[in-house]
Amino acid sequence: MKKLESKIQILQKYFSIDNNIATLDLVYDTFSELINPNFGDDKIEKLNDKLFSDILEAVSLLPLKYKLNLHIVIKDFGDYSREECEKIIIQNIKLAAYKILKERYKKLTSGWSLIGIGAVVLVLSYFLRNQNYDLWFDLINISGTLFVWEGVNMAFIEKNAENKATKILAKTINLITIEGMQ
Repeated sequence: MKKLESKIQILQKYFSIDNNIATLDLVYDTFSELINPNFGDDKIEKLNDKLFSDILEAVSLLPLKYKLNLHIVIKDFGDYSREECEKIIIQNIKLAAYKILKERYKKLTSGWSLIGIGAVVLVLSYFLRNQNYDLWFDLINISGTLFVWEGVNMAFIEKNAENKATKILAKTINLITIEGMQ
């Protein structure tokens, strides 16, 4: 209990904490500092990683039972209105979710491919064992085992760690507000 209280005291220097809800103000001078000017065209604005890394850092600091209210304060919207900024942030959150799903599918496909290759190599090694090629049997057997091991790691272990991190992020964020500073 005392450990949790000392953690809370440290966190209170950075967050406003009230009933297991931590509020963090993220203050940026201009909205354009969050935009990646080298990505895409004028149809959609892509945010750089600054905002997302700040959000991930805030989530990682909080105990699991806490919710996070993010209050994004932008001193100068520049050529953007508040509504445009909200729309851009929502579109970029959707893009980040798409990116996560795409990467997850790619890892799953790669993992299952490695498992398949490893299984074929292991079957081949057992045919060589019957032919009295002991050295080749051992080398191919080790290679097949490594393929299967890496495939299982990619398809199941890394996937579960990413799923857990994504779920924690989704459960932790309670509210996001955006406002300008006059």
